[in-house]
Amino acid sequence: MKKISFLLLFVLFQSAPTFAQSAWVTQKIDEKLSVKFPETPSKVIKKGSESYVNKGKDSVQYSAIVLDYKVLANLDSSTLASMKDTQQFADQIRGGMVTQKPNYTFEAAKIGKWNTFTNYSFSGIDNSSKGRLSVQMILIGSKMYVLSCLVPDKLVTKNDERFLSSAELLR
Repeated sequence: MKKISFLLLFVLFQSAPTFAQSAWVTQKIDEKLSVKFPETPSKVIKKGSESYVNKGKDSVQYSAIVLDYKVLANLDSSTLASMKDTQQFADQIRGGMVTQKPNYTFEAAKIGKWNTFTNYSFSGIDNSSKGRLSVQMILIGSKMYVLSCLVPDKLVTKNDERFLSSAELLR
């Protein structure tokens, strides 16, 4: 009986973090997209771009940023349409991240589809802390929605996947 009680308690404690994380907060990023965070994120405006940032209780850092290529690089949606599905463009986007985070080793960018829109995904490892940065970028018109999640070394979680897959198109 002790073994069964112990096993039951063990299972309950293992499932507790899952229940604690079930009520994520939906954050409207702009008029087109919302994302779910473990808790209400902080809004940061820097260099003309808005971002939402949250560091979860599990030390995972979640971030959603909106970049408007029309404002930042004078690239409208029709110009982007001709290049968005090329590996060269995906590599340039990844290259921008490499420039911003030189201490990381990034894998190749993958091109995919999200709700008929082009998306790019890749991940990298911080060479010092060994944390894993996972990135998903969704291009809608001239706006790039960048979702990123930094998971500390040796932390096993599915919350990064949950965050990166939580984007919802607003109608």
